[in-house]
Amino acid sequence: MAEFDPDCDDTELPDLADRDAAIRFLERNDVALPEGLTIEKIKSRGSWWAIDDESFSFRVERHPSGPFPSTSMTGKGMPTPARWHIRKRYTYHLTIDEWDVAERMREFDFSPMLLVDAEFEQFPNKDMWEQALARARDAEDPEEVLDEQLSLTEQKYRATFDDVPEDHIEEMLAVLGEAFRRRVGMD
Repeated sequence: MAEFDPDCDDTELPDLADRDAAIRFLERNDVALPEGLTIEKIKSRGSWWAIDDESFSFRVERHPSGPFPSTSMTGKGMPTPARWHIRKRYTYHLTIDEWDVAERMREFDFSPMLLVDAEFEQFPNKDMWEQALARARDAEDPEEVLDEQLSLTEQKYRATFDDVPEDHIEEMLAVLGEAFRRRVGMD
């Protein structure tokens, strides 16, 4: 870890002219990074850099996607149907060797079309939904089969998206319920 005397004067501080110089400083001085932050994340996602004589800062945006993979089985990237958008500002104070981390934005978003595709058309969920659809087509009360399937899905979503607002979970389940009804011919 970089060691700096809090009583140091500005002439003892490194001259960091740009983003690359700040990253080199972090690498060469083995500065302890805040939890979850790595040099690779800083290099690939760090943006909106601000550098002055006593500190530098940057923004990192993450997109945790819960149970949904961000790539398809073919290995090609594809958007996830439901994910958080989390933006944080990281500031490193050279004079005191400390980080400030401030969350600037946290927003949950989902795409109904991508959600239906991920659940009904992509493995591993595709088989589960196909079995439920087959049971519903043969059942006296297809709505009961739908309720059972949505209950299982709700449990999975609540466990995975434990901090997602209730209205988003309800909206996602409603989208899946309507897709199920269309596929069974219940609408």
